[in-house]
Amino acid sequence: MKIVFRNFDDSYYEQVCDFLIELSKDDRKHINWNWARWEWMFFHPEFNRDLKNKIGLWYHADELVAIATYDHYFGEAFFATKQGFEELEKDILEYAIAAFSNDNGLGIAVNDKDTHILDLLRSHHFVKHDQTENILELALENVSLEGTISEGITLKNIDIKNDLYKLHHMLWQAFDNEGPVPIDDITMSKQKEMLSATHLNPFLHVVAENKDGEYVAYCGLWYSPKTDYVYVEPVCTVPEYRHKRLGQAVVMEALKRSRSLGAEKAYVISDSHFYKSLGFQQHSHYTFYWQNI
Repeated sequence: MKIVFRNFDDSYYEQVCDFLIELSKDDRKHINWNWARWEWMFFHPEFNRDLKNKIGLWYHADELVAIATYDHYFGEAFFATKQGFEELEKDILEYAIAAFSNDNGLGIAVNDKDTHILDLLRSHHFVKHDQTENILELALENVSLEGTISEGITLKNIDIKNDLYKLHHMLWQAFDNEGPVPIDDITMSKQKEMLSATHLNPFLHVVAENKDGEYVAYCGLWYSPKTDYVYVEPVCTVPEYRHKRLGQAVVMEALKRSRSLGAEKAYVISDSHFYKSLGFQQHSHYTFYWQNI
């Protein structure tokens, strides 16, 4: 079969989304790299856009059948093929090694049950690392999605046009950054880029607002009607409002909304007791394997 290699540019963005959606439709082996993780990464302020033309795409008769990409910046990578194109994996892995390694080498997260890819990595001198990713799953039909709201708190979805500074201020505090909140043009441009993500649905991005109009907790969900699941990213609460069940409230409200749109399941990369207390259960576990230069 004739395979055509192409370097990524923005015109291929939707094809990558559809490829990842197809990849997780019947086999959730790669659910850690679903379409929503790709979109979250692609529009994230830390994503190194200067490198994106290195993302590799493999086509068969104009169908995208394989991909190799880095994660935010060089040093970590993901690669996968559609069913029936596994013979490409060796070449794709070698491309990823050559294209995405940094001074420390290259790390790739592999499903612990994917013995085929594990054997492939070991044959290229990758060794097991203590870094891991854990995936939890929630079946929405089995869970009460009613949350408890603290007095003086209102749950609402973000307003992309008007919430840029309020959301940025909340995220800076919630992720325990120190010092004054940066609001320079470059920083705010990157934050605006995040809110411009192609499939971001504000209805599924829920904030908790206090009586002073400040955002104090946030849950973002990513959903495509082409799938049956939502991807949770991020969830956070500013320090002074923690331990008030606001995290639970925004997550449950967002999940309730996602179910109204047709979602049946939710996935999150976490092993936190917080998600397990909401009903999330173990789905799959990924271990990083590293090839050192």
